[in-house]
Amino acid sequence: MPAQCYTCRDKAISGEIVMAMTAKQLELQLERVKKLESNVTFQFGNVAKLMELDAIEHLQGSDLNLTAFRVLRTVETFERISMADLARHMVTDNAQISRTASNLRSRGLVEFESDPGNQRRKMVVLTEAGRVKLGEVDIRFKARQDAVRACLGDDLCNALTECFERLRVHFAR
Repeated sequence: MPAQCYTCRDKAISGEIVMAMTAKQLELQLERVKKLESNVTFQFGNVAKLMELDAIEHLQGSDLNLTAFRVLRTVETFERISMADLARHMVTDNAQISRTASNLRSRGLVEFESDPGNQRRKMVVLTEAGRVKLGEVDIRFKARQDAVRACLGDDLCNALTECFERLRVHFAR
């Protein structure tokens, strides 16, 4: 009987030690997570990815992917923009912009024009069909923008806009 009690007690002590180690490991893990979550650039990366996934979800049911939507939106904003400027403005490599713009052109959503000042420079212009296509998804993205504004409020949205501009300047060095 004493041997059995010893074994039970040993297991209980062993279990407590394991539990204590697990608690310490959890505590350490929690501290690491807190440190990671206090890293502003990590948080921006997470939010950017979540917003990207949300945008993709907003495009469900349309025949546009996120890059195509962003190209159309940017071309609409500038009315006429070079491929190189489009790539710079969207912070996307030239090859991806070229492929996407060519695909949009084949679908009749944009057209290419020569730049009178530089014949080698290709300008991208939105077609009427491109405006219609953009209009089809605009309602979804307006609702998204309204939801963000409702979540944060006007003052915080305005402050974030200022912060993003500072960050753009900082990282565009």
